[in-house]
Amino acid sequence: MNWTSWILASAVFLALYDLAKKASVRDNAVLPTLLMSTCFGCAAYVAAMALSGRLGAAAEVTREVVALSAVKCAIVGTSWVFTFRALRTLPISIATPIRASAPALVFLIALFLYGERPSLVQAAGMAAVFAGYFAFSWAGRHEGIDFFRNRAVWCAVAGAFFSALSAIWDKYIFQVRGLPVDAVQLVFQAGLVVFYAVALAAGRAVSACGPHFEWRWSIPFVGILLAAADWLYFNGLACPGAPVSAASLMRRFSVVITFVLGARFFHETNLARKAVALAAIVAGVALICLG
Repeated sequence: MNWTSWILASAVFLALYDLAKKASVRDNAVLPTLLMSTCFGCAAYVAAMALSGRLGAAAEVTREVVALSAVKCAIVGTSWVFTFRALRTLPISIATPIRASAPALVFLIALFLYGERPSLVQAAGMAAVFAGYFAFSWAGRHEGIDFFRNRAVWCAVAGAFFSALSAIWDKYIFQVRGLPVDAVQLVFQAGLVVFYAVALAAGRAVSACGPHFEWRWSIPFVGILLAAADWLYFNGLACPGAPVSAASLMRRFSVVITFVLGARFFHETNLARKAVALAAIVAGVALICLG
């Protein structure tokens, strides 16, 4: 497959992951949910490697793989802590599109770091994405959500920022350093388990009375679906010449699936205004890809 096929397949799994994530973390403790879902994702990935005869990738785990993957774990772990905290209270029809704007940040960073210069059409697309962002703030006000004062909104924005840094780091790992996908993801999955375990232990040491954790059957699917989405995305990004800005934007088409299914499953309101904002983001993504 070419890189676009890998990325679009990743987008489907990412949309399902977003739905499982909202179901798992809504009014639930964040760090225990993250730790347990990541354990399931790591176990599923190792099992998939064993069944497909790819466990030999463990031999490719070098010091460089461990070091660069550890940085990725720190970036991604921080991103998901912020994102999950936002999802505890924000409607999925607002939180997910905020995160979907991360590729616009990727585009800006890639512009300076990798020389991925936008055309006029792509610049117009970026403007549309940011316009959609502000349109969501307008929609949120009708639900009593002040985008500039709501802590959950700023958590969602911080999660999007760290997600953009992760995409930039992915290009460095797979295209600049040329590291093997399976070895990187193996260390990455295990590293996330360690990251969340340490974060949970540190949180409990500071405050023993954290939010209540409730087991839900959607929790295992969070880690499993994300592991599948990441594997597809990493393989797409590892293709020679795959532009991280376009790849990151295409992956975020998952927001359309999440928006439609999430509104149905979680019975959310004010969908007409949110649809206008979403349309601006989708149009912007399309312009960037076509440009």
